[in-house]
Amino acid sequence: MGIGGSVILALMTAIGAFLFLSGRKFRARSEPAENLPQYSVVLAPSPTGMVEALTPKWQAELTEKLKAEGYRLIGDYSYAALNFFWARVFLSPDMRTALLWVNWVEGKEGGKVVISNLEIYSFSGDSFIVTACAQDGAARLLTGANRPTERQMSLHLNAVFAESSVRPIIQEHQKRLVEWEEKGAKVRELNAHNILPSLSKICS
Repeated sequence: MGIGGSVILALMTAIGAFLFLSGRKFRARSEPAENLPQYSVVLAPSPTGMVEALTPKWQAELTEKLKAEGYRLIGDYSYAALNFFWARVFLSPDMRTALLWVNWVEGKEGGKVVISNLEIYSFSGDSFIVTACAQDGAARLLTGANRPTERQMSLHLNAVFAESSVRPIIQEHQKRLVEWEEKGAKVRELNAHNILPSLSKICS
């Protein structure tokens, strides 16, 4: 091998080493963040008229029951300037979970259909867990573009259409929360001021 070949080989080796080490550093930085993007989306209050007109009856009734049980209704939110979905956000009585009904609006005027998902989040440092029930989960989860790992997410591909479909998911999340803490997670306390920023960080 001539001098030119040796130089090219040395350059290729150096580039390969650089890419390998850079990849290791990137993975080391990204793993603790547990799939959290480096930016936040804006969750804006949903148009009141749209929410009132399209909220399914069972959600309106269950909203009142949850409020009576100590859940705090934070409000109805969607991506800024987009009206094809809204998320009704609750804070649990123990202030350790955010419960969301994510309502997707399909169809046109006069023929709109609301498809509802349930997503329940808890946070610890830069990580989170989500327990969800979705009619077509892979495409409709609010966190779809930043998929949680299998360890973070428990997803049921079932429709959410009544209180009976919501209660078991709430119970499952509470069980998962206890197990998460037993593994050393320091669950963050949520309040009216930090719940939306926390959700905005994981929403895609």
